[in-house]
Amino acid sequence: MGIFDRIILTVYTIMLSFLSLGVIAISLRLIPLEWVGTSVYSAYGHWEASLIGAVFFLVSIRLLLAGIRSRRSVKNTIVYHNEMGDVYVAINAVENLVERVARHVHGVRDVKVFARHTSEGLKITLKAAVSPETNIPSVTAEMQQKIFDNVKSTVGVELADMRVLVENISNDFKAKNRVV
Repeated sequence: MGIFDRIILTVYTIMLSFLSLGVIAISLRLIPLEWVGTSVYSAYGHWEASLIGAVFFLVSIRLLLAGIRSRRSVKNTIVYHNEMGDVYVAINAVENLVERVARHVHGVRDVKVFARHTSEGLKITLKAAVSPETNIPSVTAEMQQKIFDNVKSTVGVELADMRVLVENISNDFKAKNRVV
């Protein structure tokens, strides 16, 4: 949740605190019921009152979405619980690790990595391009073994499933664009 959302949440909470104090005061008969009725009748037919209601409604929706977004970012992680607290490893970090390991296997020209964390565990799908002089079964087996070992030693998670799709057999290197 950003700073703007936190400021809105603070103002919103203060306003709702005053509203709840008003309800408590009405229920304990500290405020005459006529005052409440007069306030409601004075708001009837005024567009300013509907504008205030619309603002409160929009703020409620924004804060609800901000809360959902913050939970969603935790969803795309692997969580470790230890005695010092929780550790979150982003799925994107795992994808980068797998891509780096796969690119260092001799014969692999290009690789795209897709990882997801399910209830069964971490599942990885690789789309690779290999050079024409390589033996595809041995290269993919070596790539899978190195990825499995590296993910287990670095991230601390065993893979539930790893699938390799050889999309291309090519001599061309796909050079990464570098910023100078």
